[in-house]
Amino acid sequence: MQGLINLAAEGEPTGGLIGMLLPFLLILLVFWLLFWRPNQKRRQQEMQMQSSLVPGVEVMTKAGIFATIVEVHDQDVLLEIAPGTRIRMLKAGIGEVITPQVDDTPVEDRPDFGDDDKPKG
Repeated sequence: MQGLINLAAEGEPTGGLIGMLLPFLLILLVFWLLFWRPNQKRRQQEMQMQSSLVPGVEVMTKAGIFATIVEVHDQDVLLEIAPGTRIRMLKAGIGEVITPQVDDTPVEDRPDFGDDDKPKG
């Protein structure tokens, strides 16, 4: 019985330093794959979008304001949010570029506008 206790007390040899660091390295790898790498791609796309801003483009700010770009400077842009109302904003505040609709038909003349008001039959 004493021999079994001595064997259990000694334990099996561990993997040393590599065995202790392996779980931490795996955790770092998972964080890099799930968080840092996609965040880098997102930042790169955002910087590319900000560098391609030109006057006349409709944008949506990160605050949800729709505006048209009037002037572009190094770090900021001048936006027109309503006729005659302009604001100056950092390029980093631009959330996305809104692509204009290809269909030039006024909203009132489109077939899907006001279907609820028309009598059926």
